Amino acid sequence: MSVISGKAYWTSIASPNTTFDPDGVWTIDVGNLSKKAIEQLKSEGLTLKNKGDDRGDFVTIKRKVRRKDGQMNRTPDLVDANKRQLTNTMIGNGSTVNVLYSTYDWEFKGRKGTSADLKSVQVTDLIPYNADEEDGFEVVDGYSSPTATSSVAFAS
Repeated sequence: MSVISGKAYWTSIASPNTTFDPDGVWTIDVGNLSKKAIEQLKSEGLTLKNKGDDRGDFVTIKRKVRRKDGQMNRTPDLVDANKRQLTNTMIGNGSTVNVLYSTYDWEFKGRKGTSADLKSVQVTDLIPYNADEEDGFEVVDGYSSPTATSSVAFAS
């Protein structure tokens, strides 16, 4: 097993992401990596990505909720700097983390590769995720519907 340090982005640890897998996937992008971390990841055969955004060079580390054999995987541990368990904590983009993972080789439809299995995440500097800030709007004077709910979720 290995540990990588960096900034967390697009983290789904408190609850799995079900966008592309109905069973869900626990996932984290770890970016803003040091040269040493980049060398470590490359030596393990992991693929680095760079989308030209705040993440810089980053790696995606994930774990499926359900294995191919139908058995359930254990939820990755989420702890604070003192190794105390965090529950129901949403990690905001830019939080500083240490991520414990193991690598595995895979083959699918003629393609091969190496991926990282997410074991645990230690948050050393938390930027709390705030869904209310995601829409980019502030409350302003103007029209107010008498039947509207207090919060509207916009499609992203």
